[in-house]
Amino acid sequence: MTSTVLPGVPPDIDLINGPMLLGNLFGYMFYGILIVQVFIYSSRFQRDPKWMKGLVWFVLGVDTLMSILFTITAWDGLAKGWGDLNTLSQLDWPFNALPCLSGLVSSTVHVFFCWRIWKLAKIVSVPILIMAISVTSWAMASYCGITSVAIGVARIGELRPFVIVWLGGVAIADALVTATMVYILFRAGAKSAFSQTNSVVGKLITLTVETGMTTTAGALIELIFFFAFPHNNMHFLPFLFLAKLYSNTLLATLNARAAFNGERRGTHPAALWDDDVSSTQLSSRGKVPYNGVQITTATTRHADHELVVIEGRSAGLAGQPYPPSAFNPYSPDYQGKKSDFIDFESTEHQNDGRV
Repeated sequence: MTSTVLPGVPPDIDLINGPMLLGNLFGYMFYGILIVQVFIYSSRFQRDPKWMKGLVWFVLGVDTLMSILFTITAWDGLAKGWGDLNTLSQLDWPFNALPCLSGLVSSTVHVFFCWRIWKLAKIVSVPILIMAISVTSWAMASYCGITSVAIGVARIGELRPFVIVWLGGVAIADALVTATMVYILFRAGAKSAFSQTNSVVGKLITLTVETGMTTTAGALIELIFFFAFPHNNMHFLPFLFLAKLYSNTLLATLNARAAFNGERRGTHPAALWDDDVSSTQLSSRGKVPYNGVQITTATTRHADHELVVIEGRSAGLAGQPYPPSAFNPYSPDYQGKKSDFIDFESTEHQNDGRV
């Protein structure tokens, strides 16, 4: 059976319209996953701060708008414009906004992770650097969207410098977020003396690397396709679902708390991921007298910190007990050594060991 090609139709028509079709199909798939994740988040974490809930719904709203615009583009190119060769050389009007919205989603996700870095480590310089790169990438994405519609597909290669800043910038920002979070978590695990904490921190590091690599790989693949296929639309394939990778990364990070808290068998949510906790909680184990010294092992959690303190009282020296502040590592009256307590920024759990 021989195929008939209409006059004027490019021989690589499949590489021009095909990526648009596949990109939209993958976009719908990731959008469905995002809706499921938002449902899980809304049902499991109702006590999250209002701003965090608003962030989730904002990202979902932007992705919904992008899905509508992508659908309009696919309809105009593959249905309404079928047989019109002009649709192959001109980008549809939704592309004015799509790169801008994609950059908005990635910058919003970067804002969340920058806040988390500051919350955990009180580091200011790294979040500022990440946001500067992210906002610059967003600006370049907006420029590329508006300009590409004006110049058409044939001249889209003229935007290479701006595309490099856009996609290369978000990839660098993702790498910085991943590296910083891994460093914070690794430091938290190194300070912990509990095997359960080390296990949770290890899984958090794995989650951080996996989510960070997903978005970084998506941006780099789109950048590589832009240079490797300058005469077709292959680079639109990852572009059409890149923003949804960022949205799903955000929701996967938030929803991961459910899995980690389940492993902890009903204890309080992990402080590393749940900020809806009381400022201080204190739980004491049994008091065991030993040679006139009463020893209490207490676990104190304040914000994202766990503090295991050994407090004691001496029955000697005329029976005068040391004041509790003498055994508090944060007190100026502290008489002990740094090694007498463990302070790390990860999860809280009970101390089942004996002193």
